[in-house]
Amino acid sequence: MMIPTCLVKILELMLSVACVALLALSYDLTDPPSLLLAAGTYGGYVIVLSGEIIGELTFAPLDLVQDMYLSALGAVLFATSGGMTLAARLQGDAPRAPRTGDAALATAGGGVALAAAALLALDLVLAYLDSEEYDEEASV
Repeated sequence: MMIPTCLVKILELMLSVACVALLALSYDLTDPPSLLLAAGTYGGYVIVLSGEIIGELTFAPLDLVQDMYLSALGAVLFATSGGMTLAARLQGDAPRAPRTGDAALATAGGGVALAAAALLALDLVLAYLDSEEYDEEASV
């Protein structure tokens, strides 16, 4: 494979940790559903990606189907969390209650979450291409 999957996983983990840090510095107490979705997504994927990296380093990687499932689910969750954060911070009308947290950090966190979603989508494509490569070898 042209791009080592462990390198992609490390980049995903770095973006997930950055999302956790930015969320901790800028969370908005006036929007609990968004806060719970973002905290669960970012914290959960720090754990999942750490396990995947340890698995790849100990030569026990995930099955390709499981890797594709986690990448697809992560891309959707990160895109939803980042989109909700950006939509709440960049809306033109006045919110129901005064916003808490730093708006600039929240906007940066939403952007980092969308970048992580794009990287997870790239990981999904790479896993699919890897499965196609192995499918041809098995059918010969």
